[in-house]
Amino acid sequence: MMKRIVFGIAVALSFVPALAAQEFDFKALDKIGANASSSTNITLDGDTLRMAAGFLGGVQDKDAANVKSLVANLKAIYVRSYEFEKPGQYNEADLAPLRAYLKQPAWKAIIDVREKQESTQVYLLPSPNNKLAGVAVVSTEPTQVTIVYVNGTLEMSDLQKLSGTMGIPDIRQLDMVKPADGKTDKKAK
Repeated sequence: MMKRIVFGIAVALSFVPALAAQEFDFKALDKIGANASSSTNITLDGDTLRMAAGFLGGVQDKDAANVKSLVANLKAIYVRSYEFEKPGQYNEADLAPLRAYLKQPAWKAIIDVREKQESTQVYLLPSPNNKLAGVAVVSTEPTQVTIVYVNGTLEMSDLQKLSGTMGIPDIRQLDMVKPADGKTDKKAK
């Protein structure tokens, strides 16, 4: 009986890396944008990323060189941003497939900010040697939905290098503050 239990656990654990390696199908989010007054849809696979990095600054530009070296380790960047004329024009349930994907055991939710009718979650996919295999940001407001998903090997410091480039919102402008009351608050610098 014990051998069966150990074997069952070993088989179950062998599927965790496979689940983490599976890609999310971003077509599942198309319903969200059906009523959007404006939308941004950026899909950059590995080859497209490297080509786009080629358009960043000259060789002398240190920031451009940093981004170019970072992009070499990325598999894809997906950005979906939808704006609506009025609240109620998208269904929160349309985000359920993405949220279910990010609840896999391999993903770690590191930030969960909820204020009135707004929410922002940041998820990391850890990998060996203190690196990341992915980062996802899901931000919803009554009239806006933004999703950023970065797939590939990177370090925490690399997130700031990507901020504000290749369709990724400028995350350097946000300061996450945790007041004494324990609630997380978002403040612009």
